[in-house]
Amino acid sequence: MASFDDLLTRLLDDVTPYIAEGAGITGHATPIPRLTVWTSSTPTLPTRAVFEPMFYAVLRGTKVLIMGANRFEMVAGACAVSSFGLPYTHQLTGATPDLPYVGVSLHLDIGMLTRVMLDMPKFDSRWTCAVAAGDLNGPVGDTFTRVVGLLGTPNDIGMLAPHYEAELYYRLLQTSMGDTLRQIGQRSERFQKLKIAADWLAANHSKPVVIAELAASAGMSVTSFHRHFKAVTGYSPLAFQRQIRLMEARKLLAAGTANVARVAYEVGYVSPSQFSREYKSMFGDPPVADLRR
Repeated sequence: MASFDDLLTRLLDDVTPYIAEGAGITGHATPIPRLTVWTSSTPTLPTRAVFEPMFYAVLRGTKVLIMGANRFEMVAGACAVSSFGLPYTHQLTGATPDLPYVGVSLHLDIGMLTRVMLDMPKFDSRWTCAVAAGDLNGPVGDTFTRVVGLLGTPNDIGMLAPHYEAELYYRLLQTSMGDTLRQIGQRSERFQKLKIAADWLAANHSKPVVIAELAASAGMSVTSFHRHFKAVTGYSPLAFQRQIRLMEARKLLAAGTANVARVAYEVGYVSPSQFSREYKSMFGDPPVADLRR
């Protein structure tokens, strides 16, 4: 088993062809299905996005993830997994042109992960956050190194990548991150109903929501629904919807196709002034500034 420093050096060597100069984080697709290399030669401001179901590892630099009440500071060698899409804020620190930030993401193959789970001993369902962090020490790091190492032997990707990826899931499921990954394939009725509620809020971000009705659809009291929803996502239900609304509003403003009031109404606000206040609170600038840009 390689030492931790040797493992990071090998991973960085393997992704070097995909490290490009430039300010701001940039993703570079690779020949390995769903594997992306992320780089930046400068620190970044807090940026909003959605953390899709994936495995993510930091190879150099520091990445801070904030998901509601949950905060993860990921340094070189740290990794994280997510079981379903969550709005989050991320920021890179310490990146320079000489030592750019480098991270690698692998979007999960849900079918493959489920098959691996079915071949493993059963685990009891447990409430846990939909994002969990760990590190590349031990078998997880060794297996991930084999996955990324296929970049140097592209003719082997078709044959070996599925086997290495399945082993990576197997190793991750044996770590403290396993409970989060098991949320994807387990048939826990309570968790599935929470996921359905979160998916509904994301898909219907422009619609008014009655929390009592959403809680009833999940078979919970309002108090229980709030508590469990926040435990899994890091957000209260309304805060979760607000994050999605404002990110969608920023996309519309970036397209430059509408004025601020129209965007406010389109994403579900009844008051453009409230929209402007919450937008500035989340992004640092008022919506009219982004529209002008």
